[in-house]
Amino acid sequence: MTHKRPVISFLSDFGLVDEWVAVCKGVMLGIEPEAMIIDISHDIPPFDIKKGALVLADALPYLPKGVHVAVVDPGVGTRRMAVALEVQDGNVLVGPDNGLLAYAAGMLGGAVRAVEIKNERYLRPSQRQTFHGRDVFAPAAAHIAGGLAATELGPVIDAATLSGPPWPEPLPENHFVVCEVIDVDRFGTLRLNAGPEQLKSLGIDASHSIDLAFGHREVTLPVGGTFDDVPLGKPLILFDSANVLCLALNQASAAEVYDLAVGDKVTLRRGRDAGSDVAVTAAR
Repeated sequence: MTHKRPVISFLSDFGLVDEWVAVCKGVMLGIEPEAMIIDISHDIPPFDIKKGALVLADALPYLPKGVHVAVVDPGVGTRRMAVALEVQDGNVLVGPDNGLLAYAAGMLGGAVRAVEIKNERYLRPSQRQTFHGRDVFAPAAAHIAGGLAATELGPVIDAATLSGPPWPEPLPENHFVVCEVIDVDRFGTLRLNAGPEQLKSLGIDASHSIDLAFGHREVTLPVGGTFDDVPLGKPLILFDSANVLCLALNQASAAEVYDLAVGDKVTLRRGRDAGSDVAVTAAR
């Protein structure tokens, strides 16, 4: 029988110019030399918990089961907890309790057990308040990958008390939904904190258009399945490969054209079709 190596995936905002990623991986391999470490990304913009949460959640469904450590931690050294989350599908997520892990945990079925990482026996003895990636998260992940029960790392805590995703829930109203831009990808596509359920609540499918209002601007866009459903440079609404609702342009940047950024509000409303003629009211 082939020996199966334990898997640790690693995401951070450390970049690759400095030594930080290598140091963390060295700590992991020093504890669990058989580990296969998969780098998800280390180019998360500094301190950008939203981007880290999205990239982590989008990647994990396609990775082997294992331990997944994520470090985007502007509150390092503060009272925020270091946690390990056992999720429904058998994976374990390790990182700060600042919302970074929450979206991924939910996508994988939800946390069935949460542990605060604080047992000094499994942490680096010479801890520094500014480098928990090296001293707390890397050793904790490696010990779990090596077979340690997560509950050995510290006390079990109520998963319901942990930080939720680092963006608000979309606000449904009678005939519209107020969303927020939660990400702008490298192509300028705007990702919103909305999924199929929000469009369903408005009675929208591919046969309808969507009215959008942001700032003092109002547009009506078609719902598409792929970017090529509209001509080059033209806009549409679609669900991306992670089933996140997006405002996009075919081979152009929606962020530039509409001057929208992370945190901006966008109101969605069912647009005109054979059975409706609905106006949009801008909301800010």
